[in-house]
Amino acid sequence: ERGVHTMGLALLFAKSASAQPELAALKPPCRGSGQLEQDLRDCMADMRQNQLLFDMETEPELIDQRIYEYQAIQSRYRYLQRQARAAGLRAIL
Repeated sequence: ERGVHTMGLALLFAKSASAQPELAALKPPCRGSGQLEQDLRDCMADMRQNQLLFDMETEPELIDQRIYEYQAIQSRYRYLQRQARAAGLRAIL
């Protein structure tokens, strides 16, 4: 599994035209609207959980970790929002 992950990262960062077919194969599968809604709800729950853990954290290194984790969750949320808009979904709370 580790070799596959490393190969995937190498393909993502490859700039040559020969890597384009491999990159196309790495696209995530299409999600149905029900799955997108659930993914968005899960992401919002992850944000709330991260905020609670951040508020309780006292170690500086772990506070940094919570900040980076929150930024990663926000990136995923923005990605899912774009997918939802493209699928014609609107208010998901």
